[in-house]
Amino acid sequence: MIDIPAERTLATACERRVGQEVRVASTLHLRRVSSPDGRIKARKREAIVIALTESDLWFLEYRYWGLGFTVGAVLARWPRRAVVAHWRHRWWAWPAVWRLELSCPAGPFYVEGDLMSGTDADAMIGLTACDDLERACVPAATSRR
Repeated sequence: MIDIPAERTLATACERRVGQEVRVASTLHLRRVSSPDGRIKARKREAIVIALTESDLWFLEYRYWGLGFTVGAVLARWPRRAVVAHWRHRWWAWPAVWRLELSCPAGPFYVEGDLMSGTDADAMIGLTACDDLERACVPAATSRR
């Protein structure tokens, strides 16, 4: 039997599914999805897992029941450096206090959902903010040369 810390269980399950080291993983309750093939606005919020690796953002199936959870098939994979994230804190919407909007302009995709507050959400916000800052600073640095 392998002992896994409770906070790493979801990330470990995602690592086994995608075959890469997952920096952070969290459940996202989908509200809206848009792609070139169509748009979906969920009547009942569907839970999925978003997992952040060194180079990609993964969307995976997620099923939860009283005794545990299952991480299923990969739904999509976006290149991490191409993802634009927008976070809004909604203090009145406990427990899912973060509204997340993700878009991938390279392939016109858009995902909106709710994320529960916690260490995973904080890590996800920090890593995507670093990616945004890096994307903003790198073109400015290369244009000076």
